[in-house]
Amino acid sequence: MTTFRIRLLPAAHGDCILVEYGAAAPLHRFLIDGGTTSTWKELKPVLAALPTAERKLELLVVTHVDADHIGGALKVLDPGVSQLEFADIWFNGYRHLKAVDEFGPVQGEKLTTLLWPRMNRWNRAFGGKAAVVPDDGPLPHHTLPGGMKLTLLSPTRDKLLALLPVWQKACAKADIDPQVAQPTQPIPGLEPMGVIDFAELASRPFHEDKSEANGSSIAFLAEYGNRKVLFGADAHPTVLVNSIARLPGGQVELAALKLSHHGSKHNTNAALLAKVKTSRYLFSTNGDQFRHPDRETVARIVAAKNQCELWFNYQSQFTTVFDDDNLHTEWHYRTFFGNNAGSVIDL
Repeated sequence: MTTFRIRLLPAAHGDCILVEYGAAAPLHRFLIDGGTTSTWKELKPVLAALPTAERKLELLVVTHVDADHIGGALKVLDPGVSQLEFADIWFNGYRHLKAVDEFGPVQGEKLTTLLWPRMNRWNRAFGGKAAVVPDDGPLPHHTLPGGMKLTLLSPTRDKLLALLPVWQKACAKADIDPQVAQPTQPIPGLEPMGVIDFAELASRPFHEDKSEANGSSIAFLAEYGNRKVLFGADAHPTVLVNSIARLPGGQVELAALKLSHHGSKHNTNAALLAKVKTSRYLFSTNGDQFRHPDRETVARIVAAKNQCELWFNYQSQFTTVFDDDNLHTEWHYRTFFGNNAGSVIDL
C-alpha cells in the first residue's frame, strides 16, 4: 500500500499542512502554508526531525498573503532549518498581480525578498509566471516527483487583479513601495478581524466571501494513485465550483476535502458540496481568532452527506461542540480530533 498522509499541524487559526506520499521510504513531501508566526515552534521540530537526506521537499505552497497562512512560511525560509530546501515554491507575489508576464526585481514584501535568491524555483511549475486558472481550456496541472499530480483550481486572473489595489493600499499604509522596498514583516492579514439545530443552520441563506485576499488563494486538487484530496486554502466557492465543472464529468470523488477558510460559513455552499463526493472533511483551526468553523458550514455538510467524518486538528470549545452523541446518532456523522501534534490522516 502506498502512503498518502496529511498532517494538519497545530497552526492556531491558520493552515499548516504537511503532505507525505510515496511507494517506499524515503517518502516525498510538500508543505502547504506555515500558519501564523507562532506556528513555527510547532513546524520547526517536525522539519528538523527529517533526516538530512530528506530535507529537500518537492514543493512549498504559500496560498495567499493573509497572516495566518504566510506568517510561519516566512520562518520556513528565514532562517528555516539547516539544509532544508524546496524544489519549487508556489506563491503569487506583487509582480504576479501587477502583470502576469512582468519579471522585474520586485520586492513588495518579506516573502518576495526571501524568494528572490530562489527565483529559479519560484512558481517553477508555471514558468515563473502566476499560478492562475485560465478563463477557458484545460486546468493547469503539474506532477511532482514520485507521481503526485496537482491540478490548479484557484485563483482566476480576475481574483488576482482584485487583490492588487488592496495590496497597494496596505503597502501605502505601512509606507512601503511594493516595487522597490522591503518591509521588516509581512503585510498584515487582510481579513476583518446553546443547542445546535443543524436543520435550521443548514437552511440559512448563503453569502459568499468577498475578501480579495481569500479570492487570490491557490487551491488545488492533489491526486496520488486512486486517491484525491482538494486543498481549498481560503478560496471562494464559486471559483472552486467553476473549476471542478471543467474536470471530466464535472464532479470529483475525493478521499478528503480540506475545507476552505477554516470552515467559514461564507466559503462552503450547497453548490460546492454537490460537486464533491467524499465522506471525509478536514478543518484546520483552533477558532480563537474568528470562531471557526462556523456552525452553518458543519450543518450544510452533515445535512447533505450521510455517514461523513469531521476531522479537526484542535479539540477546542469551537470544535468539541460537534462531538455530541445525540447529534452523531441523529445526523449520522463522526468526529475526530487531533492532539498536541495536530491531526494525521492516512488515506
